[in-house]
Amino acid sequence: MMKVTPPKWSRRLLRLFIHKDYLEEIEGDMEEVFFDDVEHLSIKKANVHYTLGVLKLFRLSLIKNLKWIYKIGLIITLMRTLKLAFRNLLKFKTHSAINLIGLSLGLAVGGLILLYVIDELSFDNFHEKGDRIYKVVTASEGGMETNAWPIGYKLRTEFPEVESVLYTKNFPSTAKLNHKDKRYNHNIFYASEEFFDLFSFNLTSANEDEVLTAPFTVVITESLEDVYFEGNALGKTLTLADTVEFEITGVVEDLPKNSHIQFDILVSFPTIEKLQWWSYTEGWGNFNVRNYLLLKEGADPDILQAKVKNLYHENIGDWLDDMGVSFSTKLIPLENIYLNETYWNGFGPKGSKKRVKTVSWIAIFLLILACINYVNLSTARSVYRAKEVAMKKVVGSSRKAIVGQFMTESFLLTLIAFIAGLILMNLALPFFNDLMGKKYDISFFGSFKFIIGVLLLLITVSIGSGFYPAWVISGLKPLNALSGKLNKSYQGLSLRKILITFQFFISSGLVIATLLVINQINYMRTKDLGFEKEQVLVVNASDAPSGSRRNVLKDQLQSISGVHMVSHTNALPGRPGWLGQWAYPEKQGGEQVDTEYMAIDENYLDVLGLHLIAGRNFNLERPSELESGLIINEKCVEEMGWNSPEDAVGREIVSPSQRPAGTVIGVVKDYHGLGLQDVIWPQAMDYRSYSYGKYFAIRYNIKQTYDLIKSIERVWDNVYGDFELEYFFLDEDFDRQYKEENQLASVLTIFAIIILIVSSIGLFGLISFVALSRTKEVGIRKTMGASIGQIIFILSREFMVLVLLGNILVIPLIWHYGNQWLNDFAFHTTIDPMIFLIAIIVTAIIAFITVTIQTFKTAKMNPVNALRYE
Repeated sequence: MMKVTPPKWSRRLLRLFIHKDYLEEIEGDMEEVFFDDVEHLSIKKANVHYTLGVLKLFRLSLIKNLKWIYKIGLIITLMRTLKLAFRNLLKFKTHSAINLIGLSLGLAVGGLILLYVIDELSFDNFHEKGDRIYKVVTASEGGMETNAWPIGYKLRTEFPEVESVLYTKNFPSTAKLNHKDKRYNHNIFYASEEFFDLFSFNLTSANEDEVLTAPFTVVITESLEDVYFEGNALGKTLTLADTVEFEITGVVEDLPKNSHIQFDILVSFPTIEKLQWWSYTEGWGNFNVRNYLLLKEGADPDILQAKVKNLYHENIGDWLDDMGVSFSTKLIPLENIYLNETYWNGFGPKGSKKRVKTVSWIAIFLLILACINYVNLSTARSVYRAKEVAMKKVVGSSRKAIVGQFMTESFLLTLIAFIAGLILMNLALPFFNDLMGKKYDISFFGSFKFIIGVLLLLITVSIGSGFYPAWVISGLKPLNALSGKLNKSYQGLSLRKILITFQFFISSGLVIATLLVINQINYMRTKDLGFEKEQVLVVNASDAPSGSRRNVLKDQLQSISGVHMVSHTNALPGRPGWLGQWAYPEKQGGEQVDTEYMAIDENYLDVLGLHLIAGRNFNLERPSELESGLIINEKCVEEMGWNSPEDAVGREIVSPSQRPAGTVIGVVKDYHGLGLQDVIWPQAMDYRSYSYGKYFAIRYNIKQTYDLIKSIERVWDNVYGDFELEYFFLDEDFDRQYKEENQLASVLTIFAIIILIVSSIGLFGLISFVALSRTKEVGIRKTMGASIGQIIFILSREFMVLVLLGNILVIPLIWHYGNQWLNDFAFHTTIDPMIFLIAIIVTAIIAFITVTIQTFKTAKMNPVNALRYE
């Protein structure tokens, strides 16, 4: 006889969901009933009764604590909460739109600045040995990124903590890459064989034993390989400086953009030994090599820094004392090189830590203001949601659940704003690139760090904007809310006053800072610089060979119609000569004078409009003065310790490098050759443009500019037809020194406008709620005879006072930090009190218009309707 048992799937279902504490008893009872049905009815009916019995046991008291059931419940609860949040956002459309605009702008700007900050802080973080790499610099007045030749040798041989030392040096700037009878500019540097041991740049193809070890060998980038050698460069030769051939022993992947080292060609360091005199142990006076060192694992950089600090004085201390100078050796960690404010980077790009901090604070302030808008509007409208909260509490909702609901609304709005912000970021990216001097594209948005940063930004803004309103609203007492005893006008008023004041404190501060920067830029552009930069066109002949052809070029340029005068020189305003040349009055010894040496001709003073205040200019009829004469400026007279310009004429200047050296024949009035950011250097000019001249400065008639350029092109082709003509206008070239200040002004202007918009729309939304809550008051006042103007004044005066208070509070802060910023300029304007007044007027007008638009609607309301308003 076949054994009869309950249905398998029904029994499995029973065991799946019934709690184990009840399973045995229930299963036994159901089997008794099943077998009784089999005996008295039939197997089929017994199976049906058993299955129905199992289904009837789906009761909460009997079900297991199944995780999947709870997950479904959580999902359903979350969906319901999101639905309610979305309904509430639509219910208060104006409030939601204002918050959406503010948060979208804040997140868009915050995201772009986050992208910029991540990029700036990521420089050089890809090197495997980066934590042990240090750049060696010479600390002095002003600081030098290069060192004397023996410094690297000393570090390599005398300090056991040092694993290896790299030597690099600039390749002559006039040397070009020659290819198919044409010359091309590229970033070229000398580098010793340690280069690829220190830095993690990937060699895609190389003769590893020969990379940078043998003279006249080079490593090039993949881009150059593709352009000049069709992707197959290894073992081939390239020509530099017209005649010198180099074998390509390595090809390196194109360098990451976030590297402070950028090159196209590396020339092996042993090449220098073949081309010029070189010694690792001598040449303490030649500061033209760049060194990096690699510490051994476990070595303490602080201990090494203390040891190497006095290397100069330990080796050439007496000589430095005689010269009156002081040098020390300093180590800069690799991660700090790019953003270092003191030492120049001649190996690639240089960032600005100040700029990173400035834009970061702007982004933070903008996001705070957007969050303040949300807090203000949410707390202001809390009275309109009081009954909703009270009813939830009456039916049993906990404060935690209510906070969760309001936080969900905050997160949902922030998420929508974030999506809108991403669209704005994509649209604004080209403009942002121009503003910050970058080349970001949409692919940067997919980087891991950016995604993590944006998610943290999203969470922070959601919590920052939503938590306080959620906590305040959830804390309302049901009895007061249902009975209508809440003070509508003053719910959370003290906090809102503080936040409005802070908003316009930030807005006004940024407006004042922008006006201050613009004021300084205008000062630099309009101040008399002591020379005439207009109507001067400059031909850059740096790459063209020197010799008799220079004289031919000068003569032919002079003969062009519309040319008043031509000067041949090695220096121009904005393009200095040899800075830092040591010079002494009369005899060597004592404290040296750091001078700017310039090689000029007899026309230089006239072309630039310099004023000769003592002595005379160079004259071809006095050949002895052309050989040994010097023209100096007033600053040089002062630094040399002479009594007056007249007293300086006839005095001697000596120099260990012989430049500058000679007898003073004239003194010119000081002029701002390096712009107003820098001090006026002591200048000494001799008549040696035939040896060192690079530029031909042409003073011309501005009405003939087009014809002049065409004539210059013809003259250049006649004299230097095998070299490319390069020219520029002196005024435009000189003004490029103000690029950083112009960029700062642009950044501040754009963000000041955005912050004013965010503050204004927040104020607009807040006044709309406040005006609505005082509708009955308006009706009473109109019934008593108040005019629309009086009502507008009553409703707006409180907000205007807060706006003015924010403006006034920021003035001391801007005064302090503004003066600090101005003091970074050698020559600067003073803070004009008028800019504070302008900022107050601008922000007050914007705030007044914002407030008036909304209060006018309430003020013109029919008193009857106003009195009926609840």
